[in-house]
Amino acid sequence: MRILLMGDGEWASDSLLRLHEEGHDVAGVVLRTRPTSSALAQAAAAIGAPVFQPADASAPEFLASVAAAGPELILSVAYDQILRGSVLTRPPRGCVNFHAGKLPAYRGRNVVNWAIINGEVEIGVTAHRMDEGIDSGAILMQRVVPIAWTDTYAEVLRNVVGVMPGLVADTVRGLESGALIAEPQPPGAGMYYGGRIPGDEWLDWGDTSRDLYNKVRGITRPGPGARTLLLDQPVVIWRAEYDPSWPRYRATAGEVVGRCASGAVVVKTGDSTLLVHEAQTGGQPAGPPGWRLGTRLGLNAGAALAALAARLSGLEQRLDQGRDA
Repeated sequence: MRILLMGDGEWASDSLLRLHEEGHDVAGVVLRTRPTSSALAQAAAAIGAPVFQPADASAPEFLASVAAAGPELILSVAYDQILRGSVLTRPPRGCVNFHAGKLPAYRGRNVVNWAIINGEVEIGVTAHRMDEGIDSGAILMQRVVPIAWTDTYAEVLRNVVGVMPGLVADTVRGLESGALIAEPQPPGAGMYYGGRIPGDEWLDWGDTSRDLYNKVRGITRPGPGARTLLLDQPVVIWRAEYDPSWPRYRATAGEVVGRCASGAVVVKTGDSTLLVHEAQTGGQPAGPPGWRLGTRLGLNAGAALAALAARLSGLEQRLDQGRDA
């Protein structure tokens, strides 16, 4: 089958090479305007496929290029532009998106992170028809990847990337044979997730240990890492541990209440504790935090408001003194 593949990253490059190995005719490869890696461009060069990189995938000049390439099928694997209008109906076999989420529940962006943050025990990888919506088209095929209690973002991402080429190849094979039947997604059943932005990574020590643990492992490497404060200085929490059997009790959230010989520390949460194994402050190397007992993490809202009020009062007094002079 003659295929145009749009995408980014290792999952797109591995899928492209798999399709080439299976004898499909690659009409072209479409890169993101700002690719996250050079993997797909390198794979395209390795098989001699034409490369496109439109700033706007709906622009007439790009649509003309697609028409000239003459693909029977367009595939999207981590492509960041939403295809609409005539491009969706141009290829005879349509357009298919491959989404790292268990549709219809996980539509949108950064859903690998969100699945871990939500404590899911599995994540779906879904092939679906592309329509005018976002991740809302009829489902062609879906694979399920388990998420273990200790899996981090890097491990889940690696497992999803590993599944993608097989799903892409099987979907194309099923479309070619006519064996695949698209199942419409139930109306109103979708859950949408927005992209994570700077500021989303901050920890609230008043949350439950389970939620804090899931957030730490959900945005650790290759993500930005979870953040907290130590004496008004940002700290990245890279690795933590939690066992639901640990005691549940009320005390000051964010306080270091235990230390280990390894340098790991036990931090009180809203309902139990969290064992912090690896943290990083400023430009220092990451490692066991080794904080003393009684160390307080996070923002003390009451103290911050009191300090702000005192500072404001001081400024007002200076202004009054200036008027009287």
